[in-house]
Parts: sequence; C-alpha cells; structure tokens
Amino acid sequence: MTGRNRAAVAYVGQTGEPMPVTEKTILAAELRLEVQEFYFRYAECLDGGRLQQWPEFFVDACTYRVATRRNLRMGPDDDLVSLSTKTSLRDRIAAIGQSEDYEPHVQRHIVSNFRIQAASDEELRVQANFQILRTFPERRTEYFVSGCYDDRIAISGKRLNFREKLCVLDSDVPPESLVYPI
Repeated sequence: MTGRNRAAVAYVGQTGEPMPVTEKTILAAELRLEVQEFYFRYAECLDGGRLQQWPEFFVDACTYRVATRRNLRMGPDDDLVSLSTKTSLRDRIAAIGQSEDYEPHVQRHIVSNFRIQAASDEELRVQANFQILRTFPERRTEYFVSGCYDDRIAISGKRLNFREKLCVLDSDVPPESLVYPI
C-alpha cells in the first residue's frame, strides 16, 4: 500500500479485500456504533435491575417474543413468552414485583456479533448474539441462556426503539424460569 493512507482503508465483505473509506462507509460505521450503544444500554438496564425502564426501549405497538429454535419452527403460538404492546410489557414487570417465587440474583447480558441486516430511514433489521449469566447470593455464577436476537428497530429522529424483539434461545430445552426479560 505504498503511497496510500492506511487510515483511509476499511476491510469489508467475505473476501476481506481493502476498500477505500467513503462517506457511506463512515455513516454505516456510525450507525453500527449507535445500534451497539442501544443494545448495550438495553443490557445495562436489565443487568442493573432497572426493570421499570425496560418498556421504554419499545414503541407502543411492539412485540416481544422469546422462543426456542424448535418453537420458532412451530409458529408463534408455541412461543415461551409473547407480549404485544408496551402496556403488556409494563404488566409483566409489575407481575415480577409481586411474584412470590422470586429469588434475588444478578444477571449479566453479553451481547455480540451485531449485524445490521437491512436499513431504511424508518427502521433497522438487526441480529445479535446474546448470553446471559446469573449469580445468586453465595453461589457461583452460572450460565443461564444464550441465543440470537432478531429485531426490528424503529428510528424516530435520533431515537431507537424496538418495534419487534425476537429472542431465539439456542437450546430447545427452555430454562426452568423466564421471569426476567431476555
């Protein structure tokens, strides 16, 4: 690369071929960073126990679903969790606060491999991997679930909100309890 500015080259695509950085690639990188920050704030909200704030990551007419891979093939009637409005998300959080089965613990979301599958001025289609670890007082940290998010994100001004959040668990054997949002 003699005579070329190394800082002005990006590696993209399956081939890993160098490509000059253009305004379009810079905008794509900025969008990717905004999306990552949105997911990190989502995870931070859940990990910090701020469940009352969780519904604010969604538009009013939203869907939130949790399914195993097998359930996904069978159809939405077999989802482990299926909520269809921001109000139903709030109701779920209120029910968690009233649950007698609650055992205090900390959970930690690890979100990675963000992929923007499609983008328009109004919406993004994003996939990302997740893993959730749980720690109960006086016990070792344990693996809880892992899987893939397949989401539609509404863009309104500078704000991102989930329109559809689909959490697909890797294992066909669901966890014993899905009290907290994924």
